[in-house]
Amino acid sequence: MPSSSSRQPEDLAIRFVNTVAWRLQDPSEERLGSPEVLLRWLQQNDVIAPDESQVLASAWKARPETAATVYDSALRLREAIYALLVSVINRRPADAAVMAYFSAFVGRPSALRLQWRDRGPSWSATASPETAEDLLRPIALSAAALITGPRADRIKQCEDDRGCGWLFVDDSRRKNRRWCSMGDCGNVAKARRHRARKGGGA
Repeated sequence: MPSSSSRQPEDLAIRFVNTVAWRLQDPSEERLGSPEVLLRWLQQNDVIAPDESQVLASAWKARPETAATVYDSALRLREAIYALLVSVINRRPADAAVMAYFSAFVGRPSALRLQWRDRGPSWSATASPETAEDLLRPIALSAAALITGPRADRIKQCEDDRGCGWLFVDDSRRKNRRWCSMGDCGNVAKARRHRARKGGGA
């Protein structure tokens, strides 16, 4: 599992999902441990401007219940996006409740809803408009563009057998990228194969 500086930045939605490290281990590692950490992440990833971050920090300090509500919503959104991305990877329909929840973040007066058609997700309109959490909407829109766009078939999950579980978009020419980072998980896998060939085991 690489550091955030190991590669060019992934899509916003991918970066957000990857705030859970070692996702396939039990337990995984939570890297958004509090509302304050979430706020820093949103600023560092250009979701909000520094002045907006300061305003929110003050507001959340005065009203911790609001901070907790937004934080819980962010984590729920993150897991919904993860479930959708994994469904795209596996080419199987996502849970209907997950798609309905995700739709609430991207719905506008036109009342768009995410539905599964044939081999993947697509948008269609319904009669009931939904409101969205404006703070988190850019993340949801990034995920929506990714899972319904031309790069959806390039979404992959790191094959590191230690349980990294990070997602990435394989933009390589041959579409043969297997790890979140060749410099981290990829090198570990290569080293293990080398030791196995030399008779040293894993």
